[in-house]
Parts: sequence; C-alpha cells; structure tokens
Amino acid sequence: MGWSGNFKIKYKGKNPKEFHKLAKMIIPNSIIRFDFDDCMMDQSSVELSCTRNLSWDSADKDMQKLMSYLSDGDSISMEIDGEGDYEKVEVAKVNGEVTFATSNTKSERYTSSDIGIPNMLFEEMSPNYYDDPESIDICSLDGYTQLIANTFADDERLMPIVQNFMYTILDKDKINLSAVEDEDKLSQEACARLDEMRAKFSSVESTAKFLQEQKKDELSFESVDKQDSNALPDWVQKYPKSVINSLGGAALLQELIATKGEKEAKKIIKMLGGGIMQEMGMNDYNDTHSFGGPRR
Repeated sequence: MGWSGNFKIKYKGKNPKEFHKLAKMIIPNSIIRFDFDDCMMDQSSVELSCTRNLSWDSADKDMQKLMSYLSDGDSISMEIDGEGDYEKVEVAKVNGEVTFATSNTKSERYTSSDIGIPNMLFEEMSPNYYDDPESIDICSLDGYTQLIANTFADDERLMPIVQNFMYTILDKDKINLSAVEDEDKLSQEACARLDEMRAKFSSVESTAKFLQEQKKDELSFESVDKQDSNALPDWVQKYPKSVINSLGGAALLQELIATKGEKEAKKIIKMLGGGIMQEMGMNDYNDTHSFGGPRR
C-alpha cells in the first residue's frame, strides 16, 4: 500500500462544522482530494470520502494537527483501503493530549514526519514543479490563501486557529525543508513573497483584516467530482489502479484522451505508465499480454 489508497475520514465530536472548515485548511489539495460538498454531516459527526485513490503520506500528521485544534473527547478515524492492505487509524484528544493508534502496525504505507501544506506550497512555488494554472489553483500560494479567506473571513471563533496555523506554515525555512539539495531551495523572490504573505498573519487582528479584504464572494470553491476509472477505455483500465492514480487519476487521463486523441494519448500513457510500473517492480503492458501474464 506504499503508493496509494482509498481514504475515508470520520469525525465524531462536538464541533462538526469546525472540523469541516479546518479540514479544508489543513489537508493538502483538500477540495480536490475529498468531497466536502456532498459529505455526511450531522450535529456530532462528519464523514469525508475521497474523490480518487490518494498518495497522501502526510495523512497521519495532518489529522493529528487537526485534532490539536479540536475539543477534548473528539475523535477522527481514517479507514485506508490500499491494494491488498487495510489500515484503520484512530486520532483522539484525551485530557488535552492528542493520541494516535493504528490497526496495522506492519503497514508499508508511506508516511512523512510533518504536515503536508508546507510541501504542497514548496512544489507549487518551485520552478522544478510549478506551471501557471489556467484557473485559480488552491495548491498555489495565492489560490490557497484565497480558499482560506473565503472559508474563514467571517469566523471570529476560528480566527485565532487560522492565524496560528497560517503563520506557522508560511515560514520560508519550514517550506524549504522540502528541498533535496541547497540549490533546490526557493528563489529569493519566492521567499520574499512568503515573508510578505506571512506578515499578513502575524496577529489575529491582521489575519481578520487581511481575510476580509481578500474574500471574494463571486469565487466558488467546490469539491471535484469523484473520478470514475470505469469510464476510461479498456486499454487504460488494464493498468493497476495505483498506476492510473500515479498518472494523475481518471479525470486527468480522460482529459488527455479528449485533448490529444486516443492514438496519441495511448503513446503517452504507455510510455509514462511503463516507467511507473518498472519503478514499482511490475511487468509492463503490451497489446498481447496483460500485466504479469497472458490475457484471458
């Protein structure tokens, strides 16, 4: 299960609306990864389902950070259904302390040592990763802060939490920890942008003022639709789900086929998919054999 899995998050406690909003801020790529619009929510619980299989190595740390902002007695469970593996994670707050437990201590799921938002911002601000999006991108610095503004601008109760979290994660030194080598660190210009943005969150008062100024009611931040691999052509569906997800997921592959045409898209997908499978230790696909043996 090292590559990806199907995540389901269940919250139980006194603050379902607060959990719903804070999860948007703390989970990287939140409204892309999870369906916040059509989720199950009542007076004491929230259930979030993912829109596609996820490669989410910061999940444990993200949920522990989220729980740190919630009330004593609240709990979050994550059910993670990977390829041939299952794990249930329980995070709770007991006497002011955040607790963590997993049902699968031998799980090979990739996990990181820190929350995911700093790494998300690093990848979006680094020239090694980043391309200008055609529309607002919630993973970019501007898009992410716009999501925060539209979500929290009128929420006085959560404003201190937003200030604390945003001031902490916008630290350029913390974000640059994602760089493999010194030469991979963000440029001076990018670091200056971070310093300028971080200053907006230096106090609860400055945070509230900035979010009110930044809020744009005409912008709608909606969760993406759940991706359906069954809508892909048969030759794509032959790839394991982990490979399809590593290629960007069903929706992105459908867009590639529609844009490039099936013949050209097949070349691209076969080239990239073959490299991913080789890296994962799987046999490559060809037109006469499926993965690992003859087609039946």
